[in-house]
Amino acid sequence: MWTNLLKRILNISKAKANDTLDHIEDPVQMMKLAVVELEEAITKVTKALAVAMANQLRLEKDHEQFKLEGISWYQKAAIALQSGNEDMAKKALSQKALAEKKETEYGALAENSRHMVQQLNEQLDEFKLKLEEAKTKQRIYAAKAESAKAQRQISESLGGLNSTALANMSKYEDKINQLAAEAESLTTLNSITTGLNREFREMENDMLVQNDLEKLKNQLAIESEKQKEERMEAIQKKLNEMNQQDSQLPAASNPKPDIDKLLNDFFKQ
Repeated sequence: MWTNLLKRILNISKAKANDTLDHIEDPVQMMKLAVVELEEAITKVTKALAVAMANQLRLEKDHEQFKLEGISWYQKAAIALQSGNEDMAKKALSQKALAEKKETEYGALAENSRHMVQQLNEQLDEFKLKLEEAKTKQRIYAAKAESAKAQRQISESLGGLNSTALANMSKYEDKINQLAAEAESLTTLNSITTGLNREFREMENDMLVQNDLEKLKNQLAIESEKQKEERMEAIQKKLNEMNQQDSQLPAASNPKPDIDKLLNDFFKQ
């Protein structure tokens, strides 16, 4: 009895401790802090790179200056020697040696500065790459965290969590997958229903178009018949006029060509 009680107390203590750690070390927040730290590191490296590049330019200018100074002292020594002033030539050569020494020293410093700038550039590129990776992971794991919270809420609505809920997380994942499959099935059914409705609408539209076509044909046929009747009336009227004229003309006259012309015109139309 006491053993079981102690086990239960220990399990409760562990659960509370884990819950406290979850609140203290929220992984999503920790990832955000990591992104902020990387951004700060990039800012620092960028500033250091700017300083190093400025220092490199200054060292290269000094190196070039001492190089030109050595050449100038050499030319002065040659002029002094040509003038017969050997002491001035020696002094000029001494200044030339000093300038060459400084040229060598500043050349080495400039070379080291170039290596430092290159290393800082590489480090900056590496930090930028890590920052992009961290941001991508942050978005992914933030989505996973939201999904886990949703799964926990679903589990709580089904009866609440217990001490073995985290060990059975796969069961909740299966439920989420089942919900996703059901949603996909509903979407498919809705698509099928939508397609059927569209087909029925197209069918109704075709029927309306066909009805309008038949009405138009009937109307045109009626108008054609009406026009024929009007032409027949006109022909009949013309025949009546011709008959009246025929009765007034001599017997040798022949009105038949006029009748044939009227009939030909009627059938052509």
